[in-house]
Amino acid sequence: MSKLLIILYYFIYMSDGNTKLKQEALCKFNEEFIETLNDLKLKKKKLMKKLNKDKKDLANVQNELDNHNKRKATLEASVTKKNKQLETIDTTIKNTQSAYEKIVETSQVLLTVIKKEKRNTKE
Repeated sequence: MSKLLIILYYFIYMSDGNTKLKQEALCKFNEEFIETLNDLKLKKKKLMKKLNKDKKDLANVQNELDNHNKRKATLEASVTKKNKQLETIDTTIKNTQSAYEKIVETSQVLLTVIKKEKRNTKE
């Protein structure tokens, strides 16, 4: 870009009246200017392509993340529900075992009483 400025400076401030040199300098300036501008446009096009690809990739990743978050929420709800069911079953088992043990204990006491009564009736 500094070459362009030097050529432009030379073109504008040339003291002699040589029109041909001025035209050549202007032509060279125009060529370099157009080339530089075209290079910038090409860079812009490439960058826009990369940017659009990154935006598309980002949208895909966000979509996947949303799907994973929905699945995570569903699984968390399922785990919570199943833990509550498990607690209920554990409580039922504990209560049932306790009641069964009381029944067995009561049955043993009853059997002991019946045996005692049986002995007492034989005598």
